[in-house]
Amino acid sequence: MQVFQDDFLGEKYFFYKHNSGLKIYLCPKKDFKSYFAIIGTKYGSINKNFKLNSKIIETPAGIAHFLEHKLFECKNGDAFELFSKTGASANAYTSYDKTAYLFSCTDNFKKSLKILLDFVQEPYFTQAGVLKERGIIEQEIKMYSDSPDWQVTLNLLKSLYKNHPIRDDIAGSVESISHITPELLNKCYEAFYDFSNMTFCLVGNFEPDDIIDFINKNITKKATGNHVKAIFPDEPDEIYKNSISQKMEVATPLFAVGFKHKILNKRMSCHEIIIHELILQILLLKSGNLYNKLLDKNLITTNNFDHEFFEGPFYASSIFSGESKNPDEVAKIIIDEINSIIQKGFDKQEFERAKKCYYAEFVSIFNRVTSIGNNLLDFDFSGYNIFEFINNIKNINFENFNSKIKKYFNVNKCVISKIISN
Repeated sequence: MQVFQDDFLGEKYFFYKHNSGLKIYLCPKKDFKSYFAIIGTKYGSINKNFKLNSKIIETPAGIAHFLEHKLFECKNGDAFELFSKTGASANAYTSYDKTAYLFSCTDNFKKSLKILLDFVQEPYFTQAGVLKERGIIEQEIKMYSDSPDWQVTLNLLKSLYKNHPIRDDIAGSVESISHITPELLNKCYEAFYDFSNMTFCLVGNFEPDDIIDFINKNITKKATGNHVKAIFPDEPDEIYKNSISQKMEVATPLFAVGFKHKILNKRMSCHEIIIHELILQILLLKSGNLYNKLLDKNLITTNNFDHEFFEGPFYASSIFSGESKNPDEVAKIIIDEINSIIQKGFDKQEFERAKKCYYAEFVSIFNRVTSIGNNLLDFDFSGYNIFEFINNIKNINFENFNSKIKKYFNVNKCVISKIISN
């Protein structure tokens, strides 16, 4: 068992590679009363088309999310009902690049852990079950189509990207999910739910050796040797369209201003991700020029302006979002501020302040079992460990950083998405 430790933070966790291929991260927290477990697969909504061994398989949008729903249906009943009997709070989610199943509890955590390990190893897809779930997910799709917050983001991605499946709704469409069958679900399960493509993380008061012994007794799946490779269409560096607007029932217009970054066929290094995140941190500092200019012009309020950076295979974007009476003016001020920084550079004091804030964000995750477990999974899927990432934040220097906005931000690759009142 490999140990990862940061003496400065006083934190450590253990890594173990199971013979099934499953990667296992264990973070014992002796003073904590709760437990959190999560198991995930590198299979999200963008993995529509893939090559399994030598065969190319094409699937409809939304199938990863559909599979997540159906996996909770066991031969012995619904997994949620089994978790409720142990007192655990269980959930699952599908994102663009992953699917994860999780639970938290204070008691009976081994009983809950057995439930988690059992149902991810035992798919049970029937025609009747698929038809029933299709109706449920159709209602979910319709609900999100009525959500201005979701639509402003979805419209933005459809405008930033021309071909990449990141532009599809994670749940798919009513039409696309009508093509999902038990046979297709089994094929996707076979491809992406092989333990060699999955990672398990556990946080709480336990002994690592005891948990490894428990997992050894409860994993029945063997390594298959399957080789799966995601297939993505060619995506141009340019944006698809520079603006999009939709009318919905909103009191104040919503906006999302997105910048498309250079298309890469691999995940960014942690150094590159930190640079992108720090740029956004500086731009949105409460004491910064951009934030206060927008505030002074009454274009935003103190609690309705946010940012996000996300990246993955062949996609990377930085997004500013919120509510404003004049979204177009917000977009213009953001672009002007970025242009100004490209010309003049960042302020060193603001850089140091943003760097400390960003560092503090990651140090604080060790206060909660859920944030530890979720981050261990995310960092594993990104290809580096959490201590490596935190130490990279400390090691970013101003001179190296200051030139990067010219490389990473191009104001000609900017899109504004708006939701305006009917």
